[in-house]
Parts: sequence; C-alpha cells; structure tokens
Amino acid sequence: MAERLTLKNLSDELNGLRKQIRELELQLEGKIETTLEKAAEKLKARVEAGQARAHMAPVHGAGVHVDERQRMIAEVAYLRAESRGFTGGDPAQDWVEAEIEVDRLLLVGKPKKSVNRAKKSPTKKTRSEASSRAQ
Repeated sequence: MAERLTLKNLSDELNGLRKQIRELELQLEGKIETTLEKAAEKLKARVEAGQARAHMAPVHGAGVHVDERQRMIAEVAYLRAESRGFTGGDPAQDWVEAEIEVDRLLLVGKPKKSVNRAKKSPTKKTRSEASSRAQ
C-alpha cells in the first residue's frame, strides 16, 4: 500500500508539473506574439518612411544624387579601362575601384592619385613655359 501511494504521489506531481509547463508555454507564446507585433509595427513604419523617401530624389551620403554618383563611377571606371588600352584588367574591379575613388572624392573631397589621371612629364614644357623662357 505504501508503494501505491508513492506512485500516486509521483503521478500527481508529474501532472502538476505538466500543468505548470503548459502555463509557462502560454505565457511565453503571449510574450513572443507581443514582441513580434511590435517588431512588425516598427518594420512597417520603416518601410513607409523608406517609401516616402523613395518619392524624393535619392541622395548618396555626400549629398549627391544617386544617379549622378553612378554616372561618376561609370566615367572613372571607363577612364581606368581606357588608360590600359581596354586590354586586360577586370571591368568589375575597375568599377569597385572607381566606387572607392568617387566615394572618397565625395565624402572627403581629397582626390587620391589614380591610374586614370594623366601625369605631366617633367621633361616636357608647356607652350607658355617655352615662350616665357625664349623672351
């Protein structure tokens, strides 16, 4: 008889624990649902704000219209390819390096020497230099 009471007690305890677990699961589900609803509201607000901004002119971080920035990048990438005679190289790499250069120019305003800039030869004299020396 003592053994039967012990099994009965264990069974009752197990049922009590199952009930507590179920209550905790319901509480957790409620908290998760509330958190997801809040996150969805925040996301919706961000999307709506993004759509409102999309109707305005898109601007890069430096205050330049995105289309103008793309045009600048394309031009610098083209000049890089042109400087090597359009042979060899990688167009994707040209584009990435052009993006870096344009962003540096736009955000910092200090150009870094690039392969697409023609360098003045120290031995060549301009016409003005040559005419001033002749006089």
